[in-house]
Amino acid sequence: EPVFGGPFFTFERDSTRRPVQHRFEIEYKKEASILVNYVEDEDLILVDHLVSETEENDKPYTFIPDGDSEGFKWEKGKWVHIDKVFNFKLQDGQAPMPDPVRDADGINDPTKFGDQIKKKNNTPVTKPPAKRPKKQLSPA
Repeated sequence: EPVFGGPFFTFERDSTRRPVQHRFEIEYKKEASILVNYVEDEDLILVDHLVSETEENDKPYTFIPDGDSEGFKWEKGKWVHIDKVFNFKLQDGQAPMPDPVRDADGINDPTKFGDQIKKKNNTPVTKPPAKRPKKQLSPA
């Protein structure tokens, strides 16, 4: 039986304590795209972390996501706020994708797509076409 609202959202682990909330709501810039998602495997509500794009923290209509995530983890009958869900950092020079699909010139490598397709469908991978030459600018 669904229950709407209740003293379920706590901020007890945050450095700045806030009272328990019956509902969690966020306000943000109208043009912004915000993620709020339930991750079933982790029993976690994932929410984009928002910051003011104009450094006016009292004006929620300036809030946009900053690429970080916060969330709520279900523990002992309540949603406990997690200020920073992901805390890993890439080393300098380390790519977020270990095997990028584009080469250093920004050209797609079809074998990379083929490898992904092959893994899913067990189909053979085709060889990439020869690299296309770089465009040269002609004087006007």
